[in-house]
Amino acid sequence: MSSMRLKRFDLNLLIALDALLHEKNVTRAGERVYLSQPAMSVALGKLREYFNDPLLVRVGRDLELTARGLALVEPVRDMLMHAQVALGTQPHFDASSAQRLFTIMIPDFVVPWLMPRVLQRLLRWAPGLRVRTESWSASGPVRLVNGEIDLFVTVDTPRILGLTNYPDSLCSAQLRPVRWVCVVAKDHPVVRDELTREQFLTLPHVYVRTRGDAQPVDVAVRRQLHLKLDIRVTTDNVLEIPFMIPGTTLLALVPESLAQQLTLCLAIKAFELPEGILPSRRVDLYWHRRDEPDLGHTWMRSLMLEVAALR
Repeated sequence: MSSMRLKRFDLNLLIALDALLHEKNVTRAGERVYLSQPAMSVALGKLREYFNDPLLVRVGRDLELTARGLALVEPVRDMLMHAQVALGTQPHFDASSAQRLFTIMIPDFVVPWLMPRVLQRLLRWAPGLRVRTESWSASGPVRLVNGEIDLFVTVDTPRILGLTNYPDSLCSAQLRPVRWVCVVAKDHPVVRDELTREQFLTLPHVYVRTRGDAQPVDVAVRRQLHLKLDIRVTTDNVLEIPFMIPGTTLLALVPESLAQQLTLCLAIKAFELPEGILPSRRVDLYWHRRDEPDLGHTWMRSLMLEVAALR
């Protein structure tokens, strides 16, 4: 906005606009920002007049965003988040006295090697910092852009989430390489001392689907592995897999670190994958660029990177 246009704009309307763009419903938007339905309708009228665009139009029984409304979603959320950061950022950050909640979306297979040490250090050094974790899902990048989560831990390739790329507004750093192995029942009737490519391709599998990935299973498998497999069981929780395997003929791909832990206590065994099945990847930490100057956010990121570097 130019300075002249900005002077004509009531900045309080930004909050109403953000709610309307995300809820696409006048009543729910009002509830989100504690405005009555009539007051939100008045706000929508002022916004339509200012932008010379309806922003929301009725399609059947629902309201949908116009092209101008869609184009405003991310810039408006960014403006509000930048304002929150600017007003909340202190000239220094004291972890020992800070009070704050961090929401982290993280895959379940990362939790065992990352979160215990992170939480140990938070309890010791930053007792006022709290953590809420969310299950890994394909919505992670969008929720990060929208400011609904603070940090997103994920495998480095967006394809595993059914996405073509991550938004340009996200920053990232490597946490740790991740390598996959195949687990089977310890008394598997076919896979004994080695796993052949033929066995991998013909035996039944458990397959992990990322929450929010709407593509059919066979499409998801081909996208990730470039193979056709006999998928008998699907789950969205990697940690469930080792408990499904004992006593069956099923195969499953799991991170090597998880297999090393669970082969000690479950009736399963792990094998190297046949060559070329699935390359090693990385687990990365993502955050939005608007959080770069936030000293508290920087401290939390640094803590997670430091812990991930430990073996």
